Amino acid sequence: MTIGSSLPKLARKTQALGTPWPDGRALWVFGYGSLIYRVDFPVEASVFGYIKGHHRAFLQESHDHRGTEESPGRVCTLVPHAEWLQLFPHHHHHQEDECSSAAGDQVHEQVCWGMAYKVQSGREAEVKRKLDYREKDGYTVDFVDVFADGASGDQPVLRDVMVYVGESHNPSFAGASSLEDTAKVIARAEGPSGTNRDYLFHLCAALRHHHPQALDPYLAQLETLVKAIVASSPL
Repeated sequence: MTIGSSLPKLARKTQALGTPWPDGRALWVFGYGSLIYRVDFPVEASVFGYIKGHHRAFLQESHDHRGTEESPGRVCTLVPHAEWLQLFPHHHHHQEDECSSAAGDQVHEQVCWGMAYKVQSGREAEVKRKLDYREKDGYTVDFVDVFADGASGDQPVLRDVMVYVGESHNPSFAGASSLEDTAKVIARAEGPSGTNRDYLFHLCAALRHHHPQALDPYLAQLETLVKAIVASSPL
């Protein structure tokens, strides 16, 4: 039996923000950005794993956390593989080469690593409301299956895990952006939740800590570019 096998199969795979979640109904949340290193809600369990068919990318503008309305920062969203090929046609081949050492079926499949958390029983409704408010800047709610390194077969260890995604049609989606241009924004932006570069640096450090293959080439290159900008012109 997988960890999430007791979860009811949801009829829909997407929800609008504000959709209530009843207390007592198990709620797992997948974090692929700051939630990996800074979870601010009560949890009963956590699983570090990956989802398939998506890439993590700093293509969502942040007007309320890591930037401002006048100078938005950049935070992570999930980009489906087909859209990624259109946004980053040249980066794709390099990334596949870099990922060739990943474990198991990840060799030829695009994955995004993150942390799944089980919200404390009885606090689901409250946590869902808070997360909806936190992710109000363009995100919608999706549900994904989570896989774990070393798990037997090709079966997910968790099913129907809630995840927040800034889809490409949302008003805060930045669109195609080179790594160099994205790094310039991240190096300088700052908002109520702190500097944009700290968001990136903490995320990279957390991924390295949890699994040797978790830090994808896109993030590693972005981290190098931002550090070079900061070193060349202290902010």
